[in-house]
Amino acid sequence: MNYHSAIFSKYLGDEQILQLVSDEALINKMLQVEIALAKAQASTGFLPANVAEEIKDSLIQLKIKPVDLSAGTLQNGIPVITLLSLAKEKLSDDAKKHLHYGATSQDVMDTAQVLIIKDVIAVIEQRLKGLIQNLTLLYSQYGDTPCMAHTRGQQAIPVTFGFKVNVWIQPLQRQVQRLTEIKQRVLQVQLGGAAGNLSSYQHKGEKLIKALADEIGLAASPSWHTQRDNFCEFTNWLAMLSGLLGKMGADILVMSQSEINELVENADGGGKSSAMPHKSNPILSEALVALAKINANLQSQQLQSLVHVNERDATAWILEWNAIPQMIINAGAALNHSLTISTKIKVNTDNMKKNVEGFLNNRNNSK
Repeated sequence: MNYHSAIFSKYLGDEQILQLVSDEALINKMLQVEIALAKAQASTGFLPANVAEEIKDSLIQLKIKPVDLSAGTLQNGIPVITLLSLAKEKLSDDAKKHLHYGATSQDVMDTAQVLIIKDVIAVIEQRLKGLIQNLTLLYSQYGDTPCMAHTRGQQAIPVTFGFKVNVWIQPLQRQVQRLTEIKQRVLQVQLGGAAGNLSSYQHKGEKLIKALADEIGLAASPSWHTQRDNFCEFTNWLAMLSGLLGKMGADILVMSQSEINELVENADGGGKSSAMPHKSNPILSEALVALAKINANLQSQQLQSLVHVNERDATAWILEWNAIPQMIINAGAALNHSLTISTKIKVNTDNMKKNVEGFLNNRNNSK
């Protein structure tokens, strides 16, 4: 299943985040980078202000569809060359000469990717904080209820349901803290030119980077063409988030088993069986576990992008084009399911107490 699947778009996808990582979003962000670059170059003396204004006005109105770039991407291995050709069709000769001046395709695509990640983080961070609030409310409502702990699949000792919920909440709180730190490193502009050393800009390169960063709303940074650790750190965060939500889902799968019956994942129904109408399958928790495993596998792929040979290596770069959007969507889907569970879960307190009492009676009788 890929993130374009219509059948699974609501169950194993995230329609809101799909829009943020879509081909259309990438095109818009690449055009945004070209506009910001022209404006930054005008402010640092690389091109006339009226040319930057023409580029801005033209590119804002430019309508490019993903299909318009597909043949060129096959021919060149990147969409930027065709995008620039289409943009130049609407520009004067003077503006054509200055569009994309001194930059390379990777500058545009990497910065566009960072802008997409910035939009994604805003959505994911809001959802994550909402989930923590919902689970905190669940803790306050049912936290004192006695229930059984299990170690290695066997009944261990009585604890409280609040103890279990805290195990879900606390790592998520740490994820919020981690994301605050990661944002400082991943939300950085990319500008290096042909081989990453700003050769076309001479002594004004660093000044231009600062101007571009200010123009586009990212942090200034030296070129990081072959330094992919910040992207890997972000995708590792996504994989960790998916894993933490998968742990919650795995716990719910056990606690909702018919023989235990301490939780009902979604009190509003769902999870029907075509052959067994009496069942209410915990399908959202199943998805949480599956999405965690998928993102763990994709992160192993993303880590291979660190082996980025010399000053540009498309064999490493291409891995990111596949892994990053899918990992973002998987994490978004997991968060959506977790939010649903956290608001619609039914806690069978009587069964929790009954299971504890049964354990204590069995233990006392075995002495």
